[in-house]
Order: sequence, then structure tokens, then C-alpha cells
Amino acid sequence: MPYTSSQFLAVLVGLGYATGGDRPEGETAAIQAFQQDYALRPTGEGDRLTQERARQLVRNLKHSLNLVVEAQLPISEFYDGQTQAAVAQFQAAQQMPLTGIADRALRQALEEQVKHQLRRQVSRLVDDRPLIA
Repeated sequence: MPYTSSQFLAVLVGLGYATGGDRPEGETAAIQAFQQDYALRPTGEGDRLTQERARQLVRNLKHSLNLVVEAQLPISEFYDGQTQAAVAQFQAAQQMPLTGIADRALRQALEEQVKHQLRRQVSRLVDDRPLIA
């Protein structure tokens, strides 16, 4: 199901793509920037492929926040107040400016934390393996 216009704009803002308030040209520029960053055709319109990529990003973001800061977010495609609060919690832990916005730099830092955490878990599993004689 496609986002409504306001839902899609909230997602773009949450992912660090400023929309320029109520100005349509700002919305178009934000969508184009998002499309360019994710190798989509930069039409400036929230087409199906653009919205699907945004949905994936938000779901991945929530999953990562659940792993790293134990946010207990429901996995959905919406960037809501709970998501913003969990992002701010991660920012505080990383001594980043508290914006509640998951821009590209934050998403990359979060993914590094996820990888680090998963490596630790795998290492513990390997260390706990019984030796076979």
C-alpha cells in the first residue's frame, strides 16, 4: 500500500532529507536527493520504487535500533515518534547531536554497531562450542 503524501514526507524528513516545509519545490528536491542516493531514477516523484526503497530503509532502521538500543519498536514502514526517540537514544549513546533524524551518517554508524554486535554474538557461540574429541 502506498504512503500518503504526508507519511512519505515524514519518512523523508526522518531519513535526513529536508523537504523545505510546505514548498512543493522543496519536496521535489528531497525526493530527488533520496532517489539519487539510492540509484533510482531522479523524477522527484514518490513513485512505487522510491516508496518501496524508503519502506525498506525504515524497516531496517527499526530492526537495527531494536538490536542496538533495545528500542522494542514494531517493525513497520512508518517513521513515527517512537522511531525518532529511539534514534535520539542511539545518538546520545554515540555522543552525536540529538536530532532524532536518521540521516545517512547515522544509519551507517548504526549498521556498524549491528555488525559489531553480531560478530560478538557469533564469537561467543564459537567460544561456547563443546570440543569434539
